[in-house]
Amino acid sequence: MMYYNKKMKCLLIYLIMSASLLYAADFGYQGTHILTHGALEDVARAFEKKYGMHVTVKGGGCADGIAVVAKDRYEMGGLCCPLSPETAKKYGMTAHRVAVDIKAVIVNPKNSIKNLTMQQVSDIHKGTITGWKQVGGSHKPVALVFRDHCRDMDEPVRKALSIKGDISKKAIIVKTDQEIIENVEKFPSAIGVVSRVLAEKAKVKIIDVDEVSPTPRNVEKKLYPITGDLYIVTKGMPEWSDRLWKD
Repeated sequence: MMYYNKKMKCLLIYLIMSASLLYAADFGYQGTHILTHGALEDVARAFEKKYGMHVTVKGGGCADGIAVVAKDRYEMGGLCCPLSPETAKKYGMTAHRVAVDIKAVIVNPKNSIKNLTMQQVSDIHKGTITGWKQVGGSHKPVALVFRDHCRDMDEPVRKALSIKGDISKKAIIVKTDQEIIENVEKFPSAIGVVSRVLAEKAKVKIIDVDEVSPTPRNVEKKLYPITGDLYIVTKGMPEWSDRLWKD
């Protein structure tokens, strides 16, 4: 699940319309799978139905989003981590914040835990908490599943959990959010943090953090602590962007 305010929605639509008008042909997007499956696939289908223009939408990661725009392969790239000033300058890119990704802490449905504090989630990732009994659960050890990506960027989960170094040495390291979900579905002692847009479709239990549920309303009120901005990158800055933020 992602959170959009009115201007974010307008920006997302305008980015697609701007690309279509600029290229007057089929155009495309590639990048973070969170935006791909959480928004762009549906937006592309709606756009094609209304305007009859094909929009290519592919998943991937932040590196893919930067590469396709830098090499002029597609007009839009998707990032789940902030674009660094150095990369933006090198390739003449502009990052447009189009949504807020709500990160869900997930456990296996057999786990009795319904809530963890932010500090407990952080300590699990750092390896300070190693057993569920330490947080009021069973006597089983914690099986942390972690997607270790974008180490050279301001990755949102690491930032939210104040992880500056290595995570728990006992963690199961995976490459995608889907692998986190699959492991949590399989192992009763597993825990992970993924985009809620993916978690809500899986056979996992989404738990509260500091007694707050990961909902758009709680994110809007700044009550839920684990989120990450999502960006679409383009070459340069669309002419209409200044007017959008002033309206």
